[in-house]
Amino acid sequence: MKPTYLFAVGSTLMGVNAHYFFDRLMVNGTWSEPWEYIRKISPQGPPDTQKTDYDYIIPVVDPASLDLRCGRNASTAWSKPKIAVIHAGDRVGFAVNTTVGLPIEGAAIMPWDRWPNLYHPGPATAWLSKAPGALDTYTGNGDWVKILSVVGRTDESEPPNDDYYWKHQWGTYQAKSWNFTIPASTPPGDYLLRFEHIYPLPVNSLQGSQFYANCAHVRIINSSNKIGTPAPTVKIPGVYTFGQKEIYFFADVGNETYDIRDFVEPKPVVWGQ
Repeated sequence: MKPTYLFAVGSTLMGVNAHYFFDRLMVNGTWSEPWEYIRKISPQGPPDTQKTDYDYIIPVVDPASLDLRCGRNASTAWSKPKIAVIHAGDRVGFAVNTTVGLPIEGAAIMPWDRWPNLYHPGPATAWLSKAPGALDTYTGNGDWVKILSVVGRTDESEPPNDDYYWKHQWGTYQAKSWNFTIPASTPPGDYLLRFEHIYPLPVNSLQGSQFYANCAHVRIINSSNKIGTPAPTVKIPGVYTFGQKEIYFFADVGNETYDIRDFVEPKPVVWGQ
């Protein structure tokens, strides 16, 4: 198993094995350019301090943070991404860490962060939130509906390249990207499309679970007569609480016999399947 390293983050220490973000959107069978349709994140820390690549890829660890919505400092679309036009029922996808280098010239990416895959075990989800107006000014403070939940292995899962069977049970483990379908009954409109991966850890593991999320700007077209009502809806943040048993548990070192059948998916349930 790869060693756990400790790094100072402000006045806090944090154990890490690998971090990542989702910077490209797949639509109509084609991958976009990095951040073309996805809101850019910005680094952790004061703007007048020297940044490293680590400041970009560090995960969200506070489920009450606004950064849980779309990544660090991405509740507003300061990067002005394009809007991807898709049809309800289309396949879309998010790719992991495909940006070649981060926005700091000369900064070194830590070795484990060069791996463009979901290195941590844990569940993945996708969400939609309809904007009441322009996407660039929508902060994501409206209603969110879950349209995907990935727990166990599927046809998209990667053959894991290590010896720890307990990790192999998670469907997204070591995946370089993940594709899914926009529900065919999705009402037309402009949406934030959010992809999230959770690395579940116990509350006594320094800061607890790690949350990785990014949002794309999409315009969903639906000319059918089968328009649904997305439900149930939640607020983000607000969907999770610190210490919540479904997402705060020992999923790493010392628990190599974890049986994924014991995992209870956090609410809400998926709409549109």
